[in-house]
Amino acid sequence: MNIGDWIGALKRLEGAYAPSTLRGYATDFRLFASWCEQKGLTPLPAAPETIARYVDEHADLHAATTIKRRLAGIRKVHHLLRLPNPVIDEEVVIAVRRALRRKPGRPNQALGLNRDLRDRLIGACDDDLVGLRNRALIAVGYDTLCRRSELVLLRVEDLAVNPRGGMSILVRRAKNDPHGKGRLASLSTETGAILKAWLEAAEISEGPLFRPVWGPNVGVSGLAPYTVTRILKSAARSAEVDEVTVEGLSGHSMRVGAAQDLMVRGCGILQIMRAGGWKSTETVARYVENVELSLWE
Repeated sequence: MNIGDWIGALKRLEGAYAPSTLRGYATDFRLFASWCEQKGLTPLPAAPETIARYVDEHADLHAATTIKRRLAGIRKVHHLLRLPNPVIDEEVVIAVRRALRRKPGRPNQALGLNRDLRDRLIGACDDDLVGLRNRALIAVGYDTLCRRSELVLLRVEDLAVNPRGGMSILVRRAKNDPHGKGRLASLSTETGAILKAWLEAAEISEGPLFRPVWGPNVGVSGLAPYTVTRILKSAARSAEVDEVTVEGLSGHSMRVGAAQDLMVRGCGILQIMRAGGWKSTETVARYVENVELSLWE
């Protein structure tokens, strides 16, 4: 196999897919190719028996979602090279079903950062530039129900003042919006004031909303997505939140917590879907399933 063949094929996808998706395809196929080399098997074109064996040997090592993702990478590379797709063969389908039955499981859900916890984290932020930024990031993340990758891409130019004096922001890109149609997210009056304080102190009038800060200096580029999780955990520790809760927080926590709070407030599933940009009721149902509702009162 010429390694350059499949790497070059993936490069053709640049601009049509998110960079994270392309990295995932490359990593997953590279792992498969390495396994084939160790076993003396051919990765391109891969025989269905090879794929089935790969699934069987990894069923106990990885979650079902990981195995499915690996197969997606293998399938994509074969398609790009105009090779028959071995993943659809019945031998592979049976191997995947075996793996799913062998290791059933529910997807892990991030700890929800609800309104009370949000307020504690915001209150624990300092009044320096870092604290002002973190306070604004937490407030905006909760109000917009943004994923961390969406949150760090928000820009000043996409802020708008509504006729009633409130603010909204255009979320241009989302995981389930590859063509960038975008969605409008509303900001509360409180969040608008917190955001304004950060932008004025950082002297930001255009470009990324949330940026790195070094002492009195503010960067020009946006934050990396993983920074969102670090900010939440740091604020939680400053708020003296218990360590179990701190460890449970992730960049998805604001999205989960806000959705759960909307459910508690009596919002319907369609309202919550609109607020978070969801297209699947099943996904939203999984987000709010841990909400404690008094059904018999």
